Amino acid sequence: MTNLRVLPETKPRHEIRVDLDERAFLFPSGKQVVQLLIVAEGRTIRLDGVFAFNQTRTAPAIVALDVDDAWEFGRRLVEAVHSARTQLAVTETARIEINVIANGYRVQFGEMDRPIELFLSTGCIWRVCHGILRAADAISPIESN
Repeated sequence: MTNLRVLPETKPRHEIRVDLDERAFLFPSGKQVVQLLIVAEGRTIRLDGVFAFNQTRTAPAIVALDVDDAWEFGRRLVEAVHSARTQLAVTETARIEINVIANGYRVQFGEMDRPIELFLSTGCIWRVCHGILRAADAISPIESN
């Protein structure tokens, strides 16, 4: 007689890798980010950085967002790029500020007293927009009319 073990139901996990360029940086850690790994699992979307150097062993996690917050972030990011204006995405659980700067965009996660800042160039911003919205769509597709 064999013992069968019932495994817990696993939720699909989606990973999207977005290549950045030499002008993408994460602060306060001061790391160059060469790739953004967007992981969608359950109802959470996590942004992780792949660093060009990491002697201090900084954790790759940048931010984790609920899928609804990720939809709002994606929308505001696209709006910021199209209109070339600062955008603010504030929900019950997230605060994200997107600033248009001379050579790209500064995305600030969290409150002003302890922000995480991700600087992105104009050369990679559309890939980031696509990646975030693709991840949100993968775990929570919006129905068509």
